[in-house]
Amino acid sequence: MKKFLSMFIAVAMLSMVFASCGDEKDGPVKPEPTQNLKSYCENETDPHFTFDINLDKDSSSIYLYNIVFRIGESESPAMNIRIDAPVTVDNTGKIYTYAGTNITPYMMRGNSMVPLTGPIYLVTNLLCNVNTLTKTYDIKFDCHGGNFVDVGRLSD
Repeated sequence: MKKFLSMFIAVAMLSMVFASCGDEKDGPVKPEPTQNLKSYCENETDPHFTFDINLDKDSSSIYLYNIVFRIGESESPAMNIRIDAPVTVDNTGKIYTYAGTNITPYMMRGNSMVPLTGPIYLVTNLLCNVNTLTKTYDIKFDCHGGNFVDVGRLSD
């Protein structure tokens, strides 16, 4: 009986050793270094975004299409704008965050990018989270005397 009990305990301990050697990763997950994610939109004329993420560069781009700024009672015409800002990723490798202030935005005119210079055009208080797990994003920033806020989902 003692021999059987000893063998049972040895087998149980050996099983625990192998069970603890699973392929779970210790520490943070290595994220994809580059991604090109798009927001969901029903029509190309609706406001929508492209999040061009490149962790190998100092900054990545957010492309804003058909964006209208409301300043007081007035509205700007619909514009296409690019904002470049540093991106970080959380330890799950799924949530990318753009953040920055005093960023010069670029207006897209055809294939060319025209910098919008001058203090009134600077993008300040930029905070944008892109969650690839829940397929959602939120973006907010101040520019040209007004603020911009949007929340939505990523396209599949």
